Order: sequence, then structure tokens, then C-alpha cells
Amino acid sequence: ADAADNFRRVAGERFASGARSCVLDVSNVTLADSAALESLLWLSEETARHGGALRLVSPQPAVREALRLTRLSDRFECAESVEGAARSLR
Repeated sequence: ADAADNFRRVAGERFASGARSCVLDVSNVTLADSAALESLLWLSEETARHGGALRLVSPQPAVREALRLTRLSDRFECAESVEGAARSLR
């Protein structure tokens, strides 16, 4: 819960400073529990609310499976690299 709160606080600060879109490198994330999925949904909604988009970079198989099982995989666009994700937002 503390990590999720910190994640939202930091992301909120970025949006407050003018960010619209977000590239989130999740290549080292090996597990996505309900708090992580809720945070991703929140971030997706916030980027949309600010007129931007969210890109996930290189989700591990377990993260992809969690998104698939919860029927959330269609809500997130993924890229193989940070650079590719950034290019897709232009």
C-alpha cells in the first residue's frame, strides 16, 4: 500500500508539473498484484484525463498474464523499449 501511495504521489506531481503522457518501464517487474493493477489503471485514467497516453515497456510474462487474466490487457499498449514507447507517443 505504501508503494502504491508513493507511486500515485510521484505520478501526480509529474502531472501537476505539466506531463500528459507516461512511459513506464516495467521490464524488471516480476509480479503484478491487485494493488499494482489498480495503480496501472489509475495511471492510465490520469494520462487520458490529461490528454495523453500510457505505454508499458517490456512487461514480463507474469505481468502480461495478470493483465490477461483480469481482462485488462486491451487497456494497455506495450513497447519493447523506452525509446520505442516514447516515439509512439509523438
